[in-house]
Amino acid sequence: MPDVVFVVTRSKDVMGHYIYKKFYNKIENKFEGTDEIALNPSMFIKYPLIEICQTMVHEMCHGWQCNFGNPSREAYHNHEWANKMKEVGLMPSSTGEVGGKQVGQKMSDYPIKGGRFLKVTEELINSDVFSGLYYEINPNIVSMIDNNKPLFGQIKNIEATNIEIETKPTYPVKVKYSCSCSSVWGKPNLDLFCKLCDSDMLPVKK
Repeated sequence: MPDVVFVVTRSKDVMGHYIYKKFYNKIENKFEGTDEIALNPSMFIKYPLIEICQTMVHEMCHGWQCNFGNPSREAYHNHEWANKMKEVGLMPSSTGEVGGKQVGQKMSDYPIKGGRFLKVTEELINSDVFSGLYYEINPNIVSMIDNNKPLFGQIKNIEATNIEIETKPTYPVKVKYSCSCSSVWGKPNLDLFCKLCDSDMLPVKK
């Protein structure tokens, strides 16, 4: 497929997406379009790297179809797209598992045993650069890796529960302050004073 612009998306529960001719560049009074593939970095620490690779290839197949094939309505995964996925080694599945529908509006996928995707992905994950990135993103798994075995099989089986994920703070982000005549909301530990009743506004304890 043609070159694309990779961007970051923060859309909730979305691992990535593809948009045809999202960006345009004016060259000699002509506009040339460039496609977009977006990846969600918040998913990098929730799923094994092989699933991130699946997302990239999934979206690249959309890119191939939009540039060289015949896509259906927006976001619909048709048979042409499904056949390209199988050609590169990913089985389309509405459930992400064996037996799921191969076409539809919302589609997942899984690697085909012995397929091109697994072969290339194994080479990437076992490379020094790729494994180094994985360590950087998930430093707590370093001690779980057996250096005498290929990384690919080990990384594929790492559970998301073994990955440290930054959680939201448990302390309140807003506090209610009151005086004898008024109440306001604000950040914790503010020093507030009410000019109306000439008194301090204190945090309201629950």
